[in-house]
Parts: sequence; C-alpha cells; structure tokens
Amino acid sequence: MRKIKVGLVGSGFAANIHMTAYNENREFFEIVAVTAKHVENAKKFAERYGIPVVCESMDELISHPEVDVVDVCVPTNVHDEVILKAAENGKDIICEKPLTGYFGEDLVDVDEIGKIEKKLMFEKLKSKVEKIETALENGGVKFMYAENLVYSPAVTKAKKLLKASGAFIMELRAEESHSGSHASYSRRWRTSGGGSLLRMGSHPIGVVLHMKHYEGRIFHGKPIRAKSVLAEIGYLTRTDKFKKEKKHYMVDTWKDVEDWSCVLITFEDDTKAVVFSNDISLGGVKNLVQMNTSKGMIYCNITPNNTVLAYAPESSVWGEEYIAEKIETKSGWTFPFPDEEWLRGYHQEMRDFALALLEEKPPESGFQLAKETVLVIYAAYYSSESGKRINLNF
Repeated sequence: MRKIKVGLVGSGFAANIHMTAYNENREFFEIVAVTAKHVENAKKFAERYGIPVVCESMDELISHPEVDVVDVCVPTNVHDEVILKAAENGKDIICEKPLTGYFGEDLVDVDEIGKIEKKLMFEKLKSKVEKIETALENGGVKFMYAENLVYSPAVTKAKKLLKASGAFIMELRAEESHSGSHASYSRRWRTSGGGSLLRMGSHPIGVVLHMKHYEGRIFHGKPIRAKSVLAEIGYLTRTDKFKKEKKHYMVDTWKDVEDWSCVLITFEDDTKAVVFSNDISLGGVKNLVQMNTSKGMIYCNITPNNTVLAYAPESSVWGEEYIAEKIETKSGWTFPFPDEEWLRGYHQEMRDFALALLEEKPPESGFQLAKETVLVIYAAYYSSESGKRINLNF
C-alpha cells in the first residue's frame, strides 16, 4: 500500500499533536517535509521527529514534488494563504480549526479590530469562505477539516446510540472552556480573528453541527443544517469586581477580544443547540456534549472524565508526570489523562483522513463542516452586537 506523503506547515502546538496522530497511523503516512515562520524552529522540529526535508518557505514546501498533502498547522490568520496556494498547486489539504476568520486585513490604520462593526465582519468572512471554496473546486483537491472532537470515542459512541434508537435530537448542549490561552496571538483580534467564541467555540459548535448533519444523513438522506443564530458575548475579566481582586487565577490581558460567549442555534427542523465557550473556567479544559433525544439522553464527558482519578496532598507528589491541560494545581483530586490524544479523537481523525485519500471517500469532517462552523460563529458575533437573531442560508 502506498503511503500518503505529508508536508507540515507549522512547528508549534498543533503540529506536535498532529505528529502524535501520524505516528499512530504509520502504515498510512510519511512526513516528508516541514516549514515554519522561523526556519530554526522547523529544523528543531524535523530533528525531533526525523523529518528529512526542511523547507525555507511555505511556497517551497507546497511545490515540493514529494508532498501529496499539505497539513495546515499555523495560526488561523495564515490559513487562507496556505489553503489557496495548496489548492492552486493541486495539493490535498488537512487544516486545523477554525477554517479562517476576519483579521482586519484591509484596515491597516485600525489598531483594535475587535471594535469594528460585526455585520461588516460577517459579510467579509462570507466572501473569504466563498473564495476558498472556489479555489478548492478549481484545484480539484480534497479538504479535510481537523475537528478532532468529531472523532472522539465519546461522540462516536453517541452516534451509534442515536442510530440504534431511531430517535431524533431535540436539543444539544456543548461547551469548551478553560482559564485562558497562554498564546500571545490570542489577545488581539488582528492575529486571532476573535476571542473565546472563535478560538474555543469552534470545537463545540463543530460537534453540534456535525451531530445534526449525521442525524439528517442517516434518517433522511441529507444533513440537517443550522437555520439561525442568537448570541451574547462578554468581557468578564474587565468587570470592576474582577479587576479589584488582588490575585487572578485566569488570563486577564485580553485587548479587543471577548472571554465569554453563549450561542443559541436553531436548526432547519426547529430543534435547538446551546453552546458555551469561555476563558474564565478554572480546573482545566472542559469539552462536554449533552444530547437530549426523543427517546433518551446521552452525555459525552470528553474532558474531564473519570477514566483515571488521582489524589495528592501536594502538587509535587506527581513530579513532572502530565495530568491534564491547563489545571492550576496537581494537588487534591485530579483527572489524569491515560491517553489524551486518543480520548480527544486525534488518532481516529488521521485514520479517517487517510482512508478518505486512499479510498476516495469523503472525510467525516470536511469542508462543509468547516464552512458552516465559521459562518455560524461570525453570525453569532453579528447577533451579539445587533441583539437580533441572524438567519443563515446554507
């Protein structure tokens, strides 16, 4: 069986997670090249993982004759450029979430992009998505959207239960939250494209959209899509009470992006989903999905879960052993991950992408999910500013 030859664009957090997933699927993939904004970082990454070629630029990697698939592991504000060039060169694409965003590219004299009109952002975002979609179609390339939670074992089991029951989903509740990103790019709209709603909300929004797509396909032969969005965003670390506290346990250096959001999605069949995403939640990362169906309830506690429980009277007891992402202390009761990448679906995601490429089948998470997720998010920004429900047209 031929191996899929991958070129990685990026050498940071996402690229390291993808390498873990590739290593679990060695029979399908060969990583042949890597590039990064700082070539020295790419060289260190290549040495760590035994990647034979370090490219000096993105253009060099994309045009490399050995590369079949371009894996986009750079910050979201660079996604458009990589995707468009890969499509132009006829290279299939794996892209980290979210698909894209609006970064004020056409507003060079504006400092705080997050303060401009969200309706304008929504319209510009739609144009960007259309441009990407056209490029993918013209290039005849396959697009695989790296929404790992779609592939998490908990969500996979929920889909099997839904199919076996013959029930329909009446309501979905989903959340991703933690105490704030440590990445400097996340502080400003110009580099992040939004706050907690875009950066974290893309996960739970992607999952609820996927579940309704799945329900529609298995019972009606076509996806059930989002119809409208009503949303609120907040800046809770800017409140007077919070600012007066002497010690803060969460990130509070946001510039022009939100740290809290709540999105209400109405689907074509008039069922609902409520999605929370925030940077004000202590105790580690939460990835939760609840499904209220016409015949039962399903809870997906992706993170944290009680696969392993541990107690320590002091943080030092567990030494350097990894417990979980973004927990403030290792003391007391904790929920150590036995296999974080597997529980979050990264290994299964890459296997599906491999089969999509080798067997010419569509991936479970593809362009349509990427497109709808980011359009729902920017419609939510528009709704939060206008105080109105925003209708969608997919």
